[in-house]
Amino acid sequence: MIYISYGVTKSASTFLYQLTEETFRTAGRKVARLGHPFRPIDSVENYFNFIETELLDEIETAIGGQDIVLKTHGTPPRDLAQLVASGRVMGSASIRDPREIALSMLDHGTRSRRWRSSRFSEFVTVADTLHALDLQIACFLNWAGTPGVAVFNYNDICFDSAAVVRSIAAQIGAEVDAEAVVGTFGSKTTIGQFSKGKALRYTEMDNRDQTLFLERFKALYSAYEFETEAALKIAQMQANRSFRPSGELRQSISTLRRLFRV
Repeated sequence: MIYISYGVTKSASTFLYQLTEETFRTAGRKVARLGHPFRPIDSVENYFNFIETELLDEIETAIGGQDIVLKTHGTPPRDLAQLVASGRVMGSASIRDPREIALSMLDHGTRSRRWRSSRFSEFVTVADTLHALDLQIACFLNWAGTPGVAVFNYNDICFDSAAVVRSIAAQIGAEVDAEAVVGTFGSKTTIGQFSKGKALRYTEMDNRDQTLFLERFKALYSAYEFETEAALKIAQMQANRSFRPSGELRQSISTLRRLFRV
């Protein structure tokens, strides 16, 4: 089976990808990890900018009858609906409050400029994130609008992870100990691209910018409820704590742990 894990950037898409792979493993299903010619030998995930039917054909040939989880931030294959309907592909899509995505993009931008990296370095102010968010949310809606694609909210992925695992297990027709799957990620350094882990982070944004986001993405806010009960409880527990975004060292440790599966 090919399972495609799509996510808007900064929506816990990497963690969702990891939870999905671990759900397969815990269900006793071997999960393939791609190398050459698909991915570099030191790749920690089966990531592709874009996934089309031709690539799926090549991957199926390479892995034989194994299961595989693919990760992407790109647009869906042109024939995604048919692929899902036929049972050839399963998939999910992750989303987050756009205000929080923007704040996380700015954190990444600060880190990149500090370390002379180009990725996200162009994001300096909230306004810099708007065009990118327009494109990504339009892409998300294409994925989410495909029957059979499971949609997961950032706050559920991060703060009600066991429920997400149970949903993935039901989707693939497996039974697993969801708490055991989540327990695999007991250390934050095992979670790829982990930054702050703060619930309801949008409260850091000033009221003027919040108004801008709520109006610009009004349709998305109408369609999805981002403030989950679990996130509200975590936010109350975190009320007196200060949070700093992960630095380059923590990100590097995370990558190494994922590479060597430790």
